[in-house]
Amino acid sequence: MKMDHKFSSFLSNPSGKRGAWLLACGILATVLAANAQTPIVMMDHFSYLPGESIVTTFKDGPGNRKDWLGIYPRDVEPGGGSTAWYYVDGTQAGNTALKDGVVTFPGGLDQAGDWTMHLCVNDDYVSVARSNFRVVDPGLPFVRPESGEYVTGAPITVNFTNGPANPADWIGIYQAGEIPDGDPTSIAWNYVGGTQSYGEGISSGSVTFPAGLATPGEYEVFFLENDGYTVLASEPFRVVAPSGLKARVIQIHPAPDSVGVTPQVEYRAVITNETTSVVIDSIKLSVDGASVSSTVTAIPGGAEVTYTNTALFVPESTHTYELVFSDNGIPAAAVTNQLSFTVAKYQNVVLPAPLYFENFDSTPEGQLPAGWTQKSYTEIQDFDPDLGNLNSASYANWIVVDADRFKGSFVTYSNPDNPEDWETDYHRVLSVNPMNVLDGQVFKEPLAKGRFAFANSGYRNGASQVLYLFTPDYNLVGKTDIYLSFHSLWEQNQDSIAAVEYSMNQGQTWLPIIYMINSGDIVRDAQDNIDAVATLTAEHDDVAWYIDPDTGADVGRTYGAFVAAPVSAALEPFISPRIDDDRVESKRVELFRLTQADGQAKVRFRFAHAGTDSWYFGIDDFGLYSISAEPLQITGAKMVDGKFSFTWTGGQGPFQVYRSTSLAPDSWAPVGSPAEERSFSDTANNGPAFYFVKGQ
Repeated sequence: MKMDHKFSSFLSNPSGKRGAWLLACGILATVLAANAQTPIVMMDHFSYLPGESIVTTFKDGPGNRKDWLGIYPRDVEPGGGSTAWYYVDGTQAGNTALKDGVVTFPGGLDQAGDWTMHLCVNDDYVSVARSNFRVVDPGLPFVRPESGEYVTGAPITVNFTNGPANPADWIGIYQAGEIPDGDPTSIAWNYVGGTQSYGEGISSGSVTFPAGLATPGEYEVFFLENDGYTVLASEPFRVVAPSGLKARVIQIHPAPDSVGVTPQVEYRAVITNETTSVVIDSIKLSVDGASVSSTVTAIPGGAEVTYTNTALFVPESTHTYELVFSDNGIPAAAVTNQLSFTVAKYQNVVLPAPLYFENFDSTPEGQLPAGWTQKSYTEIQDFDPDLGNLNSASYANWIVVDADRFKGSFVTYSNPDNPEDWETDYHRVLSVNPMNVLDGQVFKEPLAKGRFAFANSGYRNGASQVLYLFTPDYNLVGKTDIYLSFHSLWEQNQDSIAAVEYSMNQGQTWLPIIYMINSGDIVRDAQDNIDAVATLTAEHDDVAWYIDPDTGADVGRTYGAFVAAPVSAALEPFISPRIDDDRVESKRVELFRLTQADGQAKVRFRFAHAGTDSWYFGIDDFGLYSISAEPLQITGAKMVDGKFSFTWTGGQGPFQVYRSTSLAPDSWAPVGSPAEERSFSDTANNGPAFYFVKGQ
């Protein structure tokens, strides 16, 4: 966050640094041109109807994880808010670095006009490739080849709509730049009925040229009226020589050998046609050797294969996907594409009924729930309260706000004329983290619903933002196995810290729960263990600070200044390294065992957020729970149709089933892989056996 804002003010600085930056951009473009093939962007069409998905192919890109594709009005250079954008991996998180690939903009654009697709470098506005296109009025005549590119000799099919329905309306193909007027004549033509004889007059349909075109080059197809040369619509396309390559996979997710993959994998492979084409019916996908039912979609110039596993993969498990298909070559070639990956270590959060719960929905915006208090040392320069202005006095404190606000726009730095992408940047507060698993299911929604507690640091003027939030005291007498869970909407910035602590004596002393700190500022010893004291006491020029109004003391510049528990080596397990400027990584359903809260009469919590123009900290669904592990017990064993099965209750998944034909200690062998399911079946053909189940 701070990097973004300093970068932006850096660009507008009249001191002469702007010139240096522009020169750096020029050097970057030169380096890209000198050290790599020229990047290109190709659209699947030139003309689109409003709301029609736009498929973009890019090749020979810079290969950065944060390279991105953005749509801008024609003749508007990238900078500020684009009309639509995605990173090159087709997400708005930028998880995978790609030089070549295909990105779909689902739903396209709603507004007719002339547009440009830009390939930009590494989260910046340096455009290294571009392609023009247009969105047309859906009520006007429209013509378009099914593909924007054909191999010589390949059949060309042209679709048309909204014509005048004359029998002699016709489709003609010309060299690019030629105007239909009888001289020169068209390279190929047919009436709308599909032949060179009059037929039925139709307004919409398709015409195919089976022999295609023999010469590579740039061409244009025209929709012409009633045997004359009145142009109703036109569309460019190209013809290329065969590449010598056969149909192949050009894009795949997840990346081969990747680690930290989500437990529910959205597999996607893009197959492109080259000299040969993929045979759609031949496409098969298997997962860990077992065939699965994937979704195969024909796309211009190839096919897309998608599959999402319904049963979640267990934490830290490894899996292999194998995609096979044939092409239409003579003889046909068989293609196999295989990838393996390892799932992240995630937590399946299973919550019983809460002892205490606060979702903030009944609290008016701008306030806090009854019994909750806050303390702020944020420097305020705009004293007007305004929930639509992130720099206003409203956001100098922890307050309750409505989550729907983060679907719209905010005034930033009290300046409504700031760039649009600043005003909508806090959409990121509602980013979805696919690592959140509740009750065995991926939580595919924003962690804030209705209203939630929010502390802001980003898009504010002033030196520092330091905000503390305190809960009421909770009576846990007679309660055991106490856990705290809350939806944490945190985003790390270079210098910011989020801290959560608890107290049993009304805040006289505090115990640690978690300290979220930029991984780059974590100090480690020679064995790579976190040095808590060094991490929390090291001074940083950009860490928040303030002058205590009661004592006049200078407070801050170390992370430990915002920690209430005594700073010691004992805090090492509670320091949680976080990723800088990652809008997804720290959106987590947090669950913490509070070992010293059992049976206590006055348990209070302290949430801290400190930074300098450094993003935000949000909290929703705050709850205290008593969670005791129920003993694992096998139930429901039965034999049906030659299959032996049983179920079990209790325990904590994932579960591993073991089988043995004897009770000898070394005879037990695992059956299958660990899974969250609480059931198992085995064929009776395997003979008599003993079984036991082990949870994590």
